[in-house]
Amino acid sequence: MNQENEPMNEPVALSQNIQVDNIEAAMEKVSKAIKPTMPQVIREEDDAPADKQILIRINDSDRERWKLAADKMDISMSAFIRETVNAQVSNILDCSHPINLRRYYPWAEFCLKCNMRLRG
Repeated sequence: MNQENEPMNEPVALSQNIQVDNIEAAMEKVSKAIKPTMPQVIREEDDAPADKQILIRINDSDRERWKLAADKMDISMSAFIRETVNAQVSNILDCSHPINLRRYYPWAEFCLKCNMRLRG
């Protein structure tokens, strides 16, 4: 009977020895061992797979609308969000003014409308 009790005591002894101080390190170790279930998408303009993640919080109404829009475009919601955000980033960071509003120098090119340095 004493032999039967020993295996049951081992998990209790082990659990008392486990320290949960560094959950982040443990989760990172686990995440490296897990294989992704979704394929990593490689777009033509990218030279690396889409393997980074962000967490955003939205309400049910927004999620449903985004999902409907993605379905209507026949793409995943993740691809829909990437394309939408990248389009907005291009509007903010890239100059879209006409060529006649640009000043060309041998060392650089500037937009006269937004004062952005485009090249050089």
